[in-house]
Amino acid sequence: MNNRTLPTLILIAGLALLYPIQRWIDNTVPHEAISEETLYLNSGATIKKMSLGLDGIIADIYWIRTVQYFGGKLLEANAPLSMNSTKNIRMDLLAPYLKIIVDLDPQHIQAYRFGAIFLPERDLPAAIALLEHGIEQNPQNWRFYQDIGYIYWQAGNYEKAAEYYERGGQVPGAAWWMRDMAGFMRIKGGSRDTARAVYSQYTDSDDPQIRKQATLRLQQLVALDELDLLNAVMTCFKEQTGHCPENFRVMVAALRSPSFDDRLSVKLNLSVKDVQERKRNLRINEEMQLVDPEGFAYDYQPENCKIDIVFDSPIPRT
Repeated sequence: MNNRTLPTLILIAGLALLYPIQRWIDNTVPHEAISEETLYLNSGATIKKMSLGLDGIIADIYWIRTVQYFGGKLLEANAPLSMNSTKNIRMDLLAPYLKIIVDLDPQHIQAYRFGAIFLPERDLPAAIALLEHGIEQNPQNWRFYQDIGYIYWQAGNYEKAAEYYERGGQVPGAAWWMRDMAGFMRIKGGSRDTARAVYSQYTDSDDPQIRKQATLRLQQLVALDELDLLNAVMTCFKEQTGHCPENFRVMVAALRSPSFDDRLSVKLNLSVKDVQERKRNLRINEEMQLVDPEGFAYDYQPENCKIDIVFDSPIPRT
C-alpha cells in the first residue's frame, strides 16, 4: 500500500459514514435536541477542528441542512418563497447555520448572498456581520458591497449605504451603477452638496454611460433645489390667499414678486440673497411654463398644491 492509498481509503470511509450517521441522528434524536446541539456548536472554528480537513464537505452538508431548515419553515407556515412572505417566520437557526458555513468555507458565495436576502428582516446585525466577513474574505467580490449597501439603504442609513456602494464601485470589474448608487444615497440622505461632489468626479469618465448618468444626476440635483423653491412658493401663496396658484402664469408672477422672499428664506434655510439667486436661475419657456434642466415643463399639480418632475423627462424622479 503506497503513501496515497491509506488517506484515500480513510476519506472514502469517512464520507460513507456521513449519511448513516446523519440518518441515525434524524431518526433517534428529538428535533428539539438537534436544535439545541446545533446552537451549542455554533462556532465554525470548533467544527473545523473536528472536520479532519473535510471543511468544504462539512460546509456543504451544513448548506444542505440550512436549505432544508429554511424550506421546512416555509412549509410549516404554508408561505411562498419571497422576502415579504418569509420575514415574519421565526428562524432562530438561520443565522447560526450560515455563520458555520462561511466559517468552514469563507468562499461559500451562496451562503453570503442567501443571508443578504433573508437575514436582514429578522437579524440585521447578523446579516451585516455575515457580509462584512464576506468582504474580508472575498475583497474582490463587489456584489457583497452591493448587498450590504442595500441593507443599509433599506434600514434608512443612507450614509453607510453610500460608503459601501462607493467602496464597491472601486473594486475592479464592478458595475458602473455602483458609483451612481453612492451618489444617489447622498441625495436620499439629504447631502446634495456631497452628491454633487461625487457625480462631478464622473463627468469626465472614459465610459459614456457613466458620463451620461452623472450628468443626469447633476441635473436632478438642480431640479430638486428648484422644486424645493417652487413648492415653498406654492405653500406661501396658499398661506396668503387661501388657495394654490391656479396655473403657471400665476406662479411665475408670484416668483417675480419679492413679497415671499423673507418667508422663503426661513422655509428653505437660505439667505434672502440665495433665494433671489435661485429664482433668477429658473427657466421659463415661451408658454410661460417653468421647465427642468432638460427643458421639460415641470408637472404642475394645482389640485395638490405641488410641482414635480414630469414622467417624460429623462431626469430621474428618484
